[in-house]
Amino acid sequence: ISHTMEERSNLVNMMKLSIKILIQSALSLGRTLDSDFPPLQQFFIVLEHCLKHGLKAKKSFIGQNKSFLGPLELVEKLCPEASDLATSVRNLPELK
Repeated sequence: ISHTMEERSNLVNMMKLSIKILIQSALSLGRTLDSDFPPLQQFFIVLEHCLKHGLKAKKSFIGQNKSFLGPLELVEKLCPEASDLATSVRNLPELK
């Protein structure tokens, strides 16, 4: 395995773990998350690394939505109890 492929694999696994922890944390707290919430901060750090690395989601994952919010909207669609999380992320003022 090349270094790049190993790096990509590690980033994807980190993203999966970050999303799992974020969703579990949000559901267990039952509140809207703010930018000081460590699992949310970790999610954005991993997401930033994925974007800098050039990783792109498969078309089947984000569908026609090319926005980086596409995966978040899919989570919201598949897991309605995550709607507060999605709203919180959309309303982050420093999110571009």
